Amino acid sequence: MFGLLKTTTLEFIGMRPEDGGVHSFAFHPTRPLHARAGQHGLLTLSGAGTKAFSLASAPRDPDVLIGTGLQSASRYKLALAALRRGQRATLHGPILNFTLDTAERQVVFLAHGDGIIPFRSLLRDITLTGLATQTTLIHVGRGHAYRSDTEPLAGSAHYPTDAESFRRELAAALSSQPDATYYLSGASEFIADTTAVLSRSDVSSKHIKKDQFVGYQAAAPRPAATPADAEPDVAPANRADRAAHI
Repeated sequence: MFGLLKTTTLEFIGMRPEDGGVHSFAFHPTRPLHARAGQHGLLTLSGAGTKAFSLASAPRDPDVLIGTGLQSASRYKLALAALRRGQRATLHGPILNFTLDTAERQVVFLAHGDGIIPFRSLLRDITLTGLATQTTLIHVGRGHAYRSDTEPLAGSAHYPTDAESFRRELAAALSSQPDATYYLSGASEFIADTTAVLSRSDVSSKHIKKDQFVGYQAAAPRPAATPADAEPDVAPANRADRAAHI
C-alpha cells in the first residue's frame, strides 16, 4: 500500500448528476497523478474526513473524476456536495491494482450498480492508448451511470436491469468468449454469486479479477433477485490478493 504515501492536491472544478443516483465530481490535479486505469484513491476533505473512491477518469485525462451517491447525507457527503470551484482536497494514492493486463486480448467487464466506475476508467484508457483488446461490458442495475461514456467505448455493451436478463447476457458472453478474462466490480454478494457462476462454467481463477467494496449495500442480482442501486460511500476491501487500489 505504498501508494498511500503519495499525496496530490486537487482543485475542485464542478459536479454533475449521472444516471442511477450517481454524481460525478471533477478535480484538477496540481501535479500529475500517475495513476493506472482502474485504481482507487483516498480523498480527504478539510474538516470532513477521508473516503475511498474508484477513479472514473483515465490516466491520460487532464482532470480527476470520481463518482458516488449522495443519498447517505453523511457529514462527508454533505461536505463533498458543498464544494465550490477552486476549493482544494487531498488525494492519497493511487492505491490497489484492479488494472488491466495489457497482454489480455479478450476481457469481459461485469459491473453492478456503482461498480461501473472503474470500468469507465479502463474503457477510456483502452481507447486512448489504442490497445487491441476486445471488450465486452455487462452493467446490471436499475440505472446505468456513465452509459453515454461506456456504450461507445466498449466493443459490445449490454445494460440489463434485472437478474434474469443479466444471467442471459453472462451466459452469452461465456459461450462466445470462453477464453476471456472476467473483471467483476460491485457489491460483495454480486461478486460472490458471479464468481460462482464463472467457476461452474470452468473459468479459471486466474481469469477472474475482482474489485470488491466492503459495506457496499446494493442488493446483488442473485439467481432469483432483482438488483437495486446502493449508496457506495465505502472503502475498498483490503484483500490479500490486492494488497500488493469510490
